Amino acid sequence: GIVIGPKGSKIKLIQEKTGARIDTTGDVFTITGPPAGVSMAEAAVKELVEKGYCAMEYDDFSENFVAVHPSYFPEIIGKGGVVIRKIKDELGVSVKIPEAPKNPPAGKKYKVILAGSNQAAEKAKDVINEIMMYYHHPVTHEGYVHEEVEVAQWAYPFIIGKAGSELRHIQNNYKVKLNIPRDHSLNQSVVIVGEPYGVERAKVYVEKLVWNAEHMPRGRGATDQAEDVWGDEGEIEPWMT
Repeated sequence: GIVIGPKGSKIKLIQEKTGARIDTTGDVFTITGPPAGVSMAEAAVKELVEKGYCAMEYDDFSENFVAVHPSYFPEIIGKGGVVIRKIKDELGVSVKIPEAPKNPPAGKKYKVILAGSNQAAEKAKDVINEIMMYYHHPVTHEGYVHEEVEVAQWAYPFIIGKAGSELRHIQNNYKVKLNIPRDHSLNQSVVIVGEPYGVERAKVYVEKLVWNAEHMPRGRGATDQAEDVWGDEGEIEPWMT
């Protein structure tokens, strides 16, 4: 479990650092040894139970946090947890995502807790901030780049299409992820993410769509196309994570 760790690694570490012995058989842990060691081991086990990590696991221990709107949780976690695992494994940190309601207010943010060495926790904070701004980071999305396109909100329907059809076409054709800003988004530009060749081509395509929209005979008056602005963004393809 989370307290024992893989192959008992966390329990072994606590025993080595405290000189106490921890018996994990049965439902209740039994800690024996010198009084000071037992006290330290008990505190470490309690911390593991409550937080999923303990200060004893890290040299130069530090706790940090990032204020995150819940809409970014899927970006930080990734499909099947692939992104959050990379943050944890590559940087050697613990990342704790809080529970949040399904439809939180646009301005409401929640603390994502980071724990590890001071340097690692600070680096993890940078990674998460960059993911919120640009939807990728070299630690979590190796080889990916992004391009930003400024698009007026009235033109969003032209790059989304009916029921999300244009958006899906762009993403599947160029193997990119197209991120369209919402009220709570940190980056208010359209952000295209993926491998360089696909991103470059997708940007040209999006800019052409916007240009065509701007030069339509009815221009901004094309309100009939603004229904169902967000549509259905479709399934997330493997290359999007």
